[in-house]
Amino acid sequence: MEPFPEVDNVCAIAIDLPGYADLITANAYAVGSRAFTLIDTAPKFPGAFETLKARLEQCGRDLGEVERILFTHGHVDHFGLAATIRKELGRPVPCFIHAEDARHVTAETYRETMFNESGERLMAMVDMPPEEVEKISERFSLFTSLCDPVLDVETMEEGDVFAGEDYELRVIHTPGHTPGTCCLYETRRKILYSGDHIIKHITPNPLFELRKEILRNPDYQSLKEYIRSLEKIREVDARYVFPGHGEFIEDLPGLISSYRGHHRERMERIWKALKRQSRPLYHIIDEVFDFVPEYDGFLAISEIMVHLELLLEEGRVELVDPGPPAYYRAIG
Repeated sequence: MEPFPEVDNVCAIAIDLPGYADLITANAYAVGSRAFTLIDTAPKFPGAFETLKARLEQCGRDLGEVERILFTHGHVDHFGLAATIRKELGRPVPCFIHAEDARHVTAETYRETMFNESGERLMAMVDMPPEEVEKISERFSLFTSLCDPVLDVETMEEGDVFAGEDYELRVIHTPGHTPGTCCLYETRRKILYSGDHIIKHITPNPLFELRKEILRNPDYQSLKEYIRSLEKIREVDARYVFPGHGEFIEDLPGLISSYRGHHRERMERIWKALKRQSRPLYHIIDEVFDFVPEYDGFLAISEIMVHLELLLEEGRVELVDPGPPAYYRAIG
């Protein structure tokens, strides 16, 4: 992986993710020269905490100087080490996350908020075989070992500013990947910390929201919000984009254009699959994706669902039988 560019008062920390080759690394960033803000923490993998401390020392910083932690969103690979850091320091380092994602980091187990009865109902609606559902359940249960809850998290909102002696971070709410995903823009050095909203080597996945009734907007649609969020940051004057995984980015507008093309192509694959035959969504996975790794069946269904929402809204697909399982067909 190409090294991050050297930027005054910024320490980029890339932590390897064994077993998650598609993500390459989990990235955290220390912003500020002495008392600093830590953006994301990486998951609680064996050795990850030691790597974080060692990298900070290489940058001339001490973990004890962390003033606050900002989470770009509420997934374990971004907040997993926060409780470990607090325990090491013996003080409650303030942690911030957008209000829409706060429930994820405060949950006693990650599985409670991600794959519960709502997830099981969705799998029944798409006609996923029981053995595949069990694999997904095992996968989400594994996530509980990669984090500890942050029970007293504070919330941040669009436009909030976190400042230090030599930096200023502005919160940009960019829902889509999750309802509470945020980017952080460092105004002095023109760096956009993008979390999972912008990643160079893969197209981030807007995740289907299982519990819309608890959101501020119960009509929330992940892909629609993600596209809006892309347009929101397209014009940000970013010298560099520092993402949550993999390499840094220099051509933000170009990457956004490639994302839009990807989602148009994915939507057409789903429409064509349902045009060939009306059927439950699990049975079109092989026609929509060239390859789905084992245990990623939930992500495949999630991506189909967020595209299906737009196809339904546009009148290009209709629900034939509500099920379970549910049958859809293409129109036109």
